[in-house]
Amino acid sequence: MIITYSDKFLREFRKIKDRKTLLRVSSQIKKLKDLPEAGKPLRYGWKNHRSLKIPPFRIIYKIENETILILCFDHRKDVYERE
Repeated sequence: MIITYSDKFLREFRKIKDRKTLLRVSSQIKKLKDLPEAGKPLRYGWKNHRSLKIPPFRIIYKIENETILILCFDHRKDVYERE
């Protein structure tokens, strides 16, 4: 599996100041490579997307063929708002 990152995710990832959170996010992304369907499938406006918990944050990603596209990372109360 190939992992690609959206510009939005990269901007949000660079804003993380807490080292512990950075390590947790990096660890979860590495796990996705081996187990891409680890996240919870989303519904409604987020159909075909998945959510990975890193309390109190979420990573939203999408699996397309042999590619995992990581779309965004944010607090759970804000992450599901569409732009």
